[in-house]
Amino acid sequence: MSQSLMQKALGEDWQRLPEVIRKHYQITGEGQSRLEGVMTIDYPHYLYPVVWLIHMFGGLVLWRGSSVRADVNKTVTDGILNWKRTLTYPDGKVDYFRSQMHYAGNNRLIETIGFGFGLTLRVTVDNGDLLYRSAGHFWRCGNFQLNIPDWLLLGSATIREHAVSEDAFYLDFTLKHPLWGVSYYYRGNFRYRAPTEPRKGL
Repeated sequence: MSQSLMQKALGEDWQRLPEVIRKHYQITGEGQSRLEGVMTIDYPHYLYPVVWLIHMFGGLVLWRGSSVRADVNKTVTDGILNWKRTLTYPDGKVDYFRSQMHYAGNNRLIETIGFGFGLTLRVTVDNGDLLYRSAGHFWRCGNFQLNIPDWLLLGSATIREHAVSEDAFYLDFTLKHPLWGVSYYYRGNFRYRAPTEPRKGL
């Protein structure tokens, strides 16, 4: 039986994850996974130019807000996990955040956005939570790669998924800079949704 990208990265620790978290990463072949959630997105006002620039290259969600509806679609193509995040704000604004994840050996994943930019992530299981930690950004053009320390951007990323029930989990994505402290975050509750199931809300 083929393994999903997250199974490969976690190895034996995969079985330590709660079922609700394993379920939305259990994608192989031409499979699909969908999540729905409600999030809060925030960062300091003075960092807007930096967030805007990163967003222009395909990273992060630009607008701050609360009670933001999030729909996350994941598919697999040739072993690459494709993420499409659609954010709908209470005032009707819509934003998108797309990325791709590749398995890079051991417990490492590579997440890429646009124009050759990406970051390395190390994944572990911490007290039953799925935990990502960033291990540096990069810009790649052909065979050339320029490594970019986390502190040159918004800092190091920590992403934690914590099961809150049999069908829901809490997501916390936080960027922390050594000088600015918490420079960006989005967090909220999510539930798995079958591809053909209508949105129910949380």
